[in-house]
Amino acid sequence: MKKIMWIALAACGVLAAADRNPDAFVTHTELSYVQTGGNTDTTAFALDFKGKKEWGAQSAQLDLDAIYGTEDKVENKNRFYGEFNYNWQFAKHFTVNYVAGYKRDRFSGFDYQFFTGPGAKYIALDDKVFHLDFQGNVLYNIDETMKKYYDANGDEIKYPYPDGTGSAARVEDGLYDDYYGALLKGNFSWVIVEGFKFVEEASYRVSFDDVQNYFIFSKTGFESKISDMFSLGVSYKANYANLPPEGNKRLDTTFMTSLIIDY
Repeated sequence: MKKIMWIALAACGVLAAADRNPDAFVTHTELSYVQTGGNTDTTAFALDFKGKKEWGAQSAQLDLDAIYGTEDKVENKNRFYGEFNYNWQFAKHFTVNYVAGYKRDRFSGFDYQFFTGPGAKYIALDDKVFHLDFQGNVLYNIDETMKKYYDANGDEIKYPYPDGTGSAARVEDGLYDDYYGALLKGNFSWVIVEGFKFVEEASYRVSFDDVQNYFIFSKTGFESKISDMFSLGVSYKANYANLPPEGNKRLDTTFMTSLIIDY
């Protein structure tokens, strides 16, 4: 959790240091924290951050998505995702794009995932009410799975290994896989009424070698402004891996209520 707290502090530092010029640096930060006590002690912290810098026809955007949670002091959520996009808008509706992304989810079965590659973006709508864009990239991907530990009965000892791994009767090393593939993304926002907005983000990443090896991400949310800088938001995220490591589920979902800071 300390790592994610540092990420949040760094994001707030950027907010404080950023120039007020709207073309300099624009940020969007969603923060959520929950703590319960009594029969069950739970803690959960989530961060969703977007920072965008524009200069002329060029722009760079950094997206961070992190969540950490414990139940009775045992970790039950630990995910970090970062994505960097560079865009050069050479026409009103078209940009050249380059993307690089990294994901680490201790409960997904993957030790880490990385992808990078060039592409293009088509901006279909961009006004005060609607925004819609589509992005496509050709990628080089790396997926590495976590080590697997099994007890004497052949049952997997799953992360976070509350009793340790010293009793493991069998250990399987993680698998490294690199391959070429494609990324398709879409972003949509709709200002339903002034101060109230609907947002939808979706992406599809697939291997050229095996079309059954694909990953889908979706975020659906609503944002309601309470001041020029602050909003309240609710969102639903879905992460789907069609071929997850053995013993792991395909779908992981997160429902989040958050304080949103736009600067």
